[in-house]
Amino acid sequence: MNVSKKQRKVNLLASQKLDLRSRKGTKKTKKTASTKWYIIVLLHLYISMKKIIQVVYHFFKSKPKFTYILSLLTISIICIKSGVYFVDIYSEKILPTQVQIETDNKAITNELYIEISKEIEKSRQNKEKRSDFIAKINSILSSTDLIDQYWIRLGLDGKLQINAIMQIPILLIEAKNGERYVISNNMKIIAKNPLPNEYTSLLKLDAPELKINWKSKNTNIKIKKNKKLDNNNLNETNTPVNFIWLLTQTKFINSEMLKLGKGYSLSKISWDSNTGFTLKINRNNSLLNNKIPDKNTEKPKTDSQNNSTLEKQDSDYLIALVGENNIKDKLERLKIILKELGNKNILPNKVDLDFTDKASFKIQGATSKLSQ
Repeated sequence: MNVSKKQRKVNLLASQKLDLRSRKGTKKTKKTASTKWYIIVLLHLYISMKKIIQVVYHFFKSKPKFTYILSLLTISIICIKSGVYFVDIYSEKILPTQVQIETDNKAITNELYIEISKEIEKSRQNKEKRSDFIAKINSILSSTDLIDQYWIRLGLDGKLQINAIMQIPILLIEAKNGERYVISNNMKIIAKNPLPNEYTSLLKLDAPELKINWKSKNTNIKIKKNKKLDNNNLNETNTPVNFIWLLTQTKFINSEMLKLGKGYSLSKISWDSNTGFTLKINRNNSLLNNKIPDKNTEKPKTDSQNNSTLEKQDSDYLIALVGENNIKDKLERLKIILKELGNKNILPNKVDLDFTDKASFKIQGATSKLSQ
């Protein structure tokens, strides 16, 4: 019995050794198989690349002219790319030696010359790059409220050219607390509280309820740098009416008043939330078809009296109440009313158009009404 147990153990151990050898043998065969797979893939790639190279070689060999042209193009592209790269490096070292500025405003032109000359000196002292210098010039131009569009060119010859188009002022707003703002044709504020002798020919809009918190672009840039104000709160209006609507309606009224005829010109527009728009219209009586009074019936007057009388007769004004709605129709009615009254030599000094079916007028203190 003991001999048989020992024999069984020996047989069991012998079988386990054979299993371990067989496992090691399988692992080795797997490794060799994987290495053979990579070798096969690399071999196929090598053969494919060799075939492609042979095909390309035979193609170019069969077409020498095409190969020659393609070679020239390739060399040219390489030369151009290299030239542009080295020119960019060289251009960064260039600063202006000449400055040419063209604008529609002499005052702005002189200011730009002074500021740009200072920036050139600073850039030379600090040995700044060309791109950094142009960025500063761009900041100067963009911070000028009167400039609408501009172009900058700094060539390899060292000549700085600046062309700028100015904003066109069309309206002067008198807002709350007597503050005055100049509005451009793009409906943007370009100046605050100008001098009394400036912008005297502009149309005036009197809006005492309008509160505008406006700062110039230059001030806003400084505030942004100091991080004292958010970008969304740079310019604000506090008014019971939309600011853009008010400007648009004012511009529309001015354009319609140009169709009123000779002898009439719009002097000022007033607006408030209760009555809407009120127009002050200049009237040149000498251009209107009025009857000249008979000289024999008049008493003789002195020269000073005659001059004052002529001034009063030659020009005066009338007030037209327009309101806020149906402005175009009301101005058309105003044109008809003034024409009818002009044919009768009647010069009203006040016309109320803020009704749908009639308009009233006053003449030298007497009140009359005309239905339309």
